[in-house]
Amino acid sequence: MKQLIKPVLYWAVVAIISISIASCTNTKKVVYLHDIADTTMGSLGIAQTNFENLIQKNDQLWISIGGSNITDLATINSANGAGAGSGITASTGSAIGYLVEADGNIKLPYAGAVKAAGLTRLQLETNLTVIFKDYTKNPVVNVRFLNYSFSVMGEVNNKGRFNMPNERATILDALSMAGDLTELGKRENILVVRELDGKRNFGRINLLSKNLFNSPYYYLKNNDVVYVEPVKAKFISRSGLPQYLSIVAVGLSLLITIINLKK
Repeated sequence: MKQLIKPVLYWAVVAIISISIASCTNTKKVVYLHDIADTTMGSLGIAQTNFENLIQKNDQLWISIGGSNITDLATINSANGAGAGSGITASTGSAIGYLVEADGNIKLPYAGAVKAAGLTRLQLETNLTVIFKDYTKNPVVNVRFLNYSFSVMGEVNNKGRFNMPNERATILDALSMAGDLTELGKRENILVVRELDGKRNFGRINLLSKNLFNSPYYYLKNNDVVYVEPVKAKFISRSGLPQYLSIVAVGLSLLITIINLKK
């Protein structure tokens, strides 16, 4: 009996040590931007600055036009839930906005069909300012996205769809809103799915490297989907390690008790 128990004890101890070692993770695999030196200054200035979204088909736009003849412009601004100059924001629940149709146009009172798809928000503002000079003096045009949002899926603590009040949303913003990655989230291979001109594009981002600032996927676009894939399947996660060690410890205690009783 003793000859049988001794190998069992030996292998049990080996198992505990192996599990403990396997549960240890190199900090370079979990620390974001670990390759940035402490003295780094200004070297990240080449981060992407072209973050503004292009307007796409099926986008919902909030358009406000101000001018001298507020009464005439009230028809246009009524789609935003208020008259001109009311200061209503794009996040208002009463805003209806203007839909970018399948042909890429929006339909506005007085102006008719106006090309919107493929333009930035500022470009559309400029075009509408020119158009509405025929209807009012010194027109002031504001355009905002009503449906600016993205989704975060996979190994995060709070997956879901999130709305952003502006266009300067980054992959780090998205993950922060989703409660950051879980312990099993693969930090060096974040997938971003983006639809442009009816085609889906796929990009990968490494959160562990400062090169993520140079990625065209660092700034998110409207309707992007961020997916965090899990690391390769592990038998025991770091958070579950104490539970398994406790079970092994109890088993060892029982074996030692049996040995003492057999003496």
